[in-house]
Amino acid sequence: MSSSPHVDLTVRDQADGRWSPRLVLLLIALAWPTQLLAAGGILGANATAGVAQAFHTTQVVWFGLTLTLVSTLLTPFVIKLGDLYGKKRVMLAMTALGALGEALAAMAGSFWLVLAGRAIAGFYGPFGALSFAAVRDVFPPRLVKQASGIMGSSVGLVALVSPFLAGRLVDGWGYRGALWFLAAATAVAFALVALLVPETPRHSFDSGFDWIGGLVLGGGLTAVVYAVGQGQSWGWSDTRTLGWLGAGIVALVAFVFVERSSAHPILDLKVLCRRPVALALTAGGLAQTVAFTMPGLAILLALYPAIPGVSAGLGWTAHHNAVVSVSWNVVMFGTGLLVSRYLRHFDARRIWCAGLAVMAVGYTLVGFYHGNELELILTSCIANIGAGVVVAGAPALVVGVVSRDEQGLGSGMLNMLISLFGAIVTAGAYAVLAADSTVVDGTAFYLDTGYSWIFWLGALVTLVALLLSLFIPPLHDPAEEDAADGTPLT
Repeated sequence: MSSSPHVDLTVRDQADGRWSPRLVLLLIALAWPTQLLAAGGILGANATAGVAQAFHTTQVVWFGLTLTLVSTLLTPFVIKLGDLYGKKRVMLAMTALGALGEALAAMAGSFWLVLAGRAIAGFYGPFGALSFAAVRDVFPPRLVKQASGIMGSSVGLVALVSPFLAGRLVDGWGYRGALWFLAAATAVAFALVALLVPETPRHSFDSGFDWIGGLVLGGGLTAVVYAVGQGQSWGWSDTRTLGWLGAGIVALVAFVFVERSSAHPILDLKVLCRRPVALALTAGGLAQTVAFTMPGLAILLALYPAIPGVSAGLGWTAHHNAVVSVSWNVVMFGTGLLVSRYLRHFDARRIWCAGLAVMAVGYTLVGFYHGNELELILTSCIANIGAGVVVAGAPALVVGVVSRDEQGLGSGMLNMLISLFGAIVTAGAYAVLAADSTVVDGTAFYLDTGYSWIFWLGALVTLVALLLSLFIPPLHDPAEEDAADGTPLT
């Protein structure tokens, strides 16, 4: 049984596996702060152009990547701390720091102070590493897949509402309005977790903590992301780029040896090296990276000005972009809800692979046809049918390859890979855009060839995820797993 009697009596003993008002509120309390991360990405993307022009910088890519770097560095620590002390305590600390960081960025008078605020806000970044694992802890086993799928697919609802909100905030108050909203919304997330989420059982009882392993892993991942992010300005063959990239790779290799000799490893490499786990996490990370990253890059296309020979943006206002994007966001949300409902009754792998195929076709078409409202609506709706399957199905993949005690590790690693892949894809996309850009008064403007290639990049990454997914073995069902000690796949 769980070490938390509150959880046992109020939630997990609901053996009939039916939804109750308490479970609905609990799902909302976990989904709000989880999907606030997606809302933050959309609001941040809408604010990016304003930040670049307000501070006259060509380094605006770091407005988003700074948060990602900190999130990547902290994720291994968050996974372990959640297992050691319970996830609720860690969630509360993360949301408090997230609200503080966004408020600091909103008040900042210089670009570097904006980045400092975003760095503090990055403490909130790994929240998804705990929230999906918490679903496994506090929901009845029969509802785990459905609850995880609903929580994942709710990103479609966020994507539907957030552009309208971003339009009102950015058009009315500039980028600061978006940051102030994020600070307030994160404070609400703190309250929801404090009031509605019970403490989760501990899954690790070792008193030791592998600080060296965490720093080596987080530092290695951060160095790789930093090298990719700076590659476009330093040059990909520059010694600084190669040096940071090499240092990151060396650190990641060293991490393997550090963990093998550690008495209290921060990550269980035996779990992560199992073929089903490795395939599911890598494919899930790549696919969700595309589903989350491409819409944000599309916002650049929509909001950057249309200046012949200088900028191939569409020149829309944030509000107009929100109106146009309603169609494909409704498609994504509806697809996700439908998939969540049927995950218990069909082979999740087949649904997942079909979604990846559709998303790859969709973004290939977006690369060719994105010159006006009608073209974007038609092509993006196709892409978001696949994206709806991806965001609902990825949690089911993780649930299906790990045991309940390994859920925190699995969800955390998926979150870490999304951050890592997201940073690399984002930095790569900006590098592609920069190769076909014009700088005017310190601000970079992008031409159409660059926009086409970033969507084709998304399609290519999706195809890699599909190829890996074809080798994932049959998944197990949490409802069939013993509540005390499940048997993982080998």
